[in-house]
Amino acid sequence: MRKIIVIPALLLLSVLIVSFLAVPALVDGHLNQTRHLGPYTVSERAHALHARLLAADLHADSLVWGRDLLAHGTRGHVDVPRLIEGGVALQVFDVFTKTPWNVDIDRTEDRGDAVTLFALTQGWAPKTWTSLKERAVYQARRLHRMAALSGGRLRVVRRGADLSGYLERRAHDPGMVAGLLSLEGAHVLEGDARNVAVMDQAGYRMIGLAHFFDNEVAGSAHGVSKGGL
Repeated sequence: MRKIIVIPALLLLSVLIVSFLAVPALVDGHLNQTRHLGPYTVSERAHALHARLLAADLHADSLVWGRDLLAHGTRGHVDVPRLIEGGVALQVFDVFTKTPWNVDIDRTEDRGDAVTLFALTQGWAPKTWTSLKERAVYQARRLHRMAALSGGRLRVVRRGADLSGYLERRAHDPGMVAGLLSLEGAHVLEGDARNVAVMDQAGYRMIGLAHFFDNEVAGSAHGVSKGGL
């Protein structure tokens, strides 16, 4: 009897381990491919122009994939080493907290939630399994933690003074990048305007009112109602 119980338990444990280790990387690798791996040829004129510019990228979903942003990646989206190599001064880290399974650019209904699978397979805190608000707080903490471990290479900006001070330092030391937290969709507020303060405390400074589907605040261009605020 004991063997009958132990064998399924070991099988279940094996499946869980494979899920934690393989599923996020497999999904990430499939969705976030780098089609042209280089080497890339850049003209001297383009290189000189880029050196004079203040480059800012306003969208990257890197946080949801559980990546180590301090490690040099080989597939799509961004990480700190590649941002510095590319001369990017400011990176907006967008966070999505819910994505229906049936995403359709013309009409997406609020049914199902793919992010629950991400949370389960990546070992997110249990309270993130059901709370969109907690998912946002969890991902913000990941960025702050990596900034603390970056040795000054990654700095999270919360206010104008943070950005001004960072740009002054970067003028003398380009080996750093600033990160700004943004939210995709006001559904993260879970229908409670008081959660704006929670997002503020977590470090978010931008919010898109709607993502792929309609929510309590606004209608999405890809949603059902095609409504406004």
